[in-house]
Amino acid sequence: MDVAVGLRRWPRVWSEREPLLELQHDRLEALLAELIAAHRDGAPAWTAAEACALDASCRQLLWDLRLHLRLEERWLDQAGCLCPGHRAAHADAARAALCGYGLSCGDRAARTRWLLDLRAWFLAHRAGPDATAYAGAAAAPNASLQP
Repeated sequence: MDVAVGLRRWPRVWSEREPLLELQHDRLEALLAELIAAHRDGAPAWTAAEACALDASCRQLLWDLRLHLRLEERWLDQAGCLCPGHRAAHADAARAALCGYGLSCGDRAARTRWLLDLRAWFLAHRAGPDATAYAGAAAAPNASLQP
């Protein structure tokens, strides 16, 4: 066992936190692309096991998104760069994602629309409110002094 792995610490400053959040963004975006490709028109029919695995991947996407949004909110709040509107946008998106997942169960076309809508929100949010908040956190006078 590598002892150094156990000695890693949780990122304490924005310059360490931002790359982790961006890595999470990239992973969420990649999972969305993978799921959309599997659901697209013309994709081969699924076996029962494949359908079950894709549904599990959608549930994993929801879980990962929720955890990412919570971590991002915590770190942006600590940097003084989380406005109520940003927090509300996260809550609305998480609620809509969960609802859309439930409503699209068993309907491949509906699941595709849900995934496309979620990706559209995610990309716009990443390029807009997240980019603005991240820039603010990086420019904050205490960006390197966070607990």
